[in-house]
Amino acid sequence: MTIEQINLVLSIPFASSQALLDFYRKELPGRVGNYRLDEVGPIMSVGSDEEVEGYLNKRFFFNGKGVVMEGAIDWYAAPEGDLEWNGGFVRQGYFMYLADRYESTGDERYAAAVVEQMLDYIRNVPPYDPEGKPYLEYKKSTWRPFEVAGRAAENWPVALAKIITSNSMTADAFAEIYYSIYQHARFLRQHHWKTGNHACLEVAGLGVISIFYREMKDAEEWRTYAVNLLMSKWTEQFHPDGYTQEMSGAYHWVALRNFFAFYQVAQHNGMEQIFPSVYTEWLRKTAMAEFYQQKPDFSLPITNDSNVTTRHQIQLSALMAAGLLPAEDALFRLSNGREGKKPSYTSHFFPQARLAIMRSGWDSEALYASLDMGPWGCNHMNDDQLNLEVSAYGRNLLVNSGRWRYTTSPGIDWLDKAEYFKSTAAYNSVLCDGMNQVHGDADGEMRIAADSDYACGTFCAGYGYNGGAQVSREVGSTTQTACVVPDARHKREVFYAKEAGFLIVRDTLTAEQAHRYTQIWHTAGGQVEREGNVCFSCFEDANFVMVQCGDPEIEIFCGSEEPFKGWNCPAYDHLVPAPQIEASLTGQTVVFETLILPTRGPVDRSMLPVFEKEEKDGKTIYQVTVGGKTTSVEAGCMWRLVK
Repeated sequence: MTIEQINLVLSIPFASSQALLDFYRKELPGRVGNYRLDEVGPIMSVGSDEEVEGYLNKRFFFNGKGVVMEGAIDWYAAPEGDLEWNGGFVRQGYFMYLADRYESTGDERYAAAVVEQMLDYIRNVPPYDPEGKPYLEYKKSTWRPFEVAGRAAENWPVALAKIITSNSMTADAFAEIYYSIYQHARFLRQHHWKTGNHACLEVAGLGVISIFYREMKDAEEWRTYAVNLLMSKWTEQFHPDGYTQEMSGAYHWVALRNFFAFYQVAQHNGMEQIFPSVYTEWLRKTAMAEFYQQKPDFSLPITNDSNVTTRHQIQLSALMAAGLLPAEDALFRLSNGREGKKPSYTSHFFPQARLAIMRSGWDSEALYASLDMGPWGCNHMNDDQLNLEVSAYGRNLLVNSGRWRYTTSPGIDWLDKAEYFKSTAAYNSVLCDGMNQVHGDADGEMRIAADSDYACGTFCAGYGYNGGAQVSREVGSTTQTACVVPDARHKREVFYAKEAGFLIVRDTLTAEQAHRYTQIWHTAGGQVEREGNVCFSCFEDANFVMVQCGDPEIEIFCGSEEPFKGWNCPAYDHLVPAPQIEASLTGQTVVFETLILPTRGPVDRSMLPVFEKEEKDGKTIYQVTVGGKTTSVEAGCMWRLVK
């Protein structure tokens, strides 16, 4: 790669490749600064010493799965046929960890590995022409725009800023890398997705490249294009209340980070004036949505392809540093109450997303519950309507199963299992005759009061069978369903008594014919025991006690292969046994009435709560007795505590 070729893509010429390298050795580290995005793909390096040392010898392991390569690097590798692994590999986030080791040790081996492997990719996997190609071929090419942006705009800049002064980075090597970055940017400009969070990530990446390498001749046009396109995407990506249209706890941040990353880089480089004021207004709204939805341990509602071990503490810190969150509120949350000011609000309702968040406070021990009553979503859709999760005293007590593997690798023998984790059976909801929800929206509302919260959601789309995955270029993978019971209606009511610290869940199921309905509760692990109509977990620090009013048939499963029940996915491609509670009733109209009581410390079996009800003057009164103290709740059009 000659300097004459390089100068053709620059707005200012350089006398030599060495002059180009000298210029960026001075400029790039400052432009990149502390920029470092969490990787968005499910497969990525965790940066362990064992993993990083392996990369020096072409042992490529990410999240426990990988390949040992002899001879040439196979950039198309996909262990067990999982294309998501290949995506993580070719986004090359592991370069950042190699660069970290170089920065901390000065050991030239780490810098050399980055340069050599980056050049190996550039020389052996040239830009791909996607026109007219089927989606799966495009994805296998390693040049899907999502991977292009991950490499050139997110991971390479961080690694290059750390190793650019190393002896391994020669002028000729940098010239070749620099030209490839330009090719990556042109590819993004021409071939980025037109819809979804991928479109936003890819175009935001184009904007980031235009700032880090602003001497490229097209940089200003790329920057303007990126701002304009992202401005047109706010209402496609987010509800007016600030929550993601994807209705996913994890993917809310993915959608937000695309807009935020570009803004963060521009802000750091003194260029935030490129954004109109409405852009920052949307950033603040979506940042607050992230703040509201997080559980006490900074994890997220496990909805639409999320996992229980995902934590977003660092993300909150970045949003606070950028001035997008109320500083005192965020500081209180991040410091667990040691600094800042306690927020004046607790529970929150997203009126368009119809996500209800109930919480007792903002410390790590707070009680928290989330009820999803919203639209089915767009991208990453699971049939998870009316799912409920509960956390308290530092532990996630009742959690949905989470994402196992994506279903974007057709013809693989594990697809049925992957599809299970997208079905209602993997969520804290209700099945009809063992069948899952069909695709459809829910509806709901929430009332927040000083002494209690109440949310009521309904799902009326019906129940049926899965018909297999369908993969498309813009949407990815969705599972098709065939409706068998279209008239089945599920109404879920959740009442949170704040001072007493319990929740009452009432599920009402109706249909023209009698059906067997099964209420499902998943956990993240541990042990669950049962005494009559009472089930409880058995941890030392924090637990739940669940009491069923009436006499449903109760079963507990844990790590069962046949039937496949009792599993949790703490992270992508990880599967662990976890107790699952099922309660079943049969009828045209059935009602599950369930008490959920979080407790600190081990459950005292001699003092299990009592949950009763009585019909009085045409009203239903629930009575919850804990430790000799009884709390009464009147249920009806307006649930309330009875004083």
